[in-house]
Amino acid sequence: MRWVLGVALVIFGLTLGTGGMQLIRMSELKKKGEKFVESRTFFVLGMVMNTFFGPLLDVAGYAYASAAVIAPLSGFNVVINAVIAPVTLGEKLTSRRLIASAMVAITAPLSIFFKNHREDKEAWTLERAEDVLLRWRVLFYGLIFAMWFCFNLRLRKRSAKGSALRGFSLAATAGSMAGNMWCTRVAAVFAANCASAHMCTPWGHWLPWVLLTGSVFFAVSNVPYMTKGMQRYETLYVVTVFQASNIVSNSLSALIILQEMEGAPWWKLLGYLGCIVIMMGALWFLVSGEEAICPSNEQDADLRSMLSMEGGELEENESDDEPDIMYFFNAISQSFSNLQTAESQNYKGSHGGEEEVREESNDANC
Repeated sequence: MRWVLGVALVIFGLTLGTGGMQLIRMSELKKKGEKFVESRTFFVLGMVMNTFFGPLLDVAGYAYASAAVIAPLSGFNVVINAVIAPVTLGEKLTSRRLIASAMVAITAPLSIFFKNHREDKEAWTLERAEDVLLRWRVLFYGLIFAMWFCFNLRLRKRSAKGSALRGFSLAATAGSMAGNMWCTRVAAVFAANCASAHMCTPWGHWLPWVLLTGSVFFAVSNVPYMTKGMQRYETLYVVTVFQASNIVSNSLSALIILQEMEGAPWWKLLGYLGCIVIMMGALWFLVSGEEAICPSNEQDADLRSMLSMEGGELEENESDDEPDIMYFFNAISQSFSNLQTAESQNYKGSHGGEEEVREESNDANC
């Protein structure tokens, strides 16, 4: 029953991560209201929760539970966000959002009953890691993921700032990067064995260090895209796209790279895939009903440009919207250095309520 502890750790990490995302969004709203001290404080706290505490709990959870079990549970992030966002950010919980969140809440725990129990009995040794990971299918998965990343990069170049397509691309890029937890799964097991049972021999090999490097890379590289998305779009839109992409990449990597459902009866594999499909359908149902941040005619032109393969050039200010890998490090350091300076500007106060602030933010994005 080690997987129960792993699931609990991951859910706790998801809760902290959701809180961090909302703090980042609240920081942007406070900034629009010229409450600079609160804006910086919320931003720093949100980045710390979303960058450090959340991922640390995820790593701890993967040491006790397989990726095939944990991947679908990422959908709980949507439920947590749907409950909290209307209270903390004043965002509207529509009937479509409520139905989609309920579908995720039901299918996510249901998928655990289709888990492959053989996976719990097979320990991750260095020999098994070499046999599983040093295969051509890992390279094939990497090429497909690189193509997906380039597609999103091209999509952002062809999308107007503030459009729904740009928000989708930012959140999808962040979610698919964060969902690549296959290296974290194996590295976490090796680290747990070394810490608890003093089985540190595998760390004399190059493979665990490569896996650890990959874990850090995927945990860090998604943050700039997620931060940009949270600053420009409502959390009830960004988080759903983020989690959908997270679940897809996490589940596919567990099935293709780690082969965690290999040898499972056909009905278990079919049930597990069915739960994933239902959750993805629920998230699509939710996202498809989101109201546009910009006028619909701008979105239609944006979509036609992408599909025609004749898109325009990079917008004049688009480089400011394209996240850099070092973005969040610079943002945190600047937040600490400017915190006292911003306090002197706080006397200006806020102009209007939170609803007015959100409308002004959306107008600025368009």
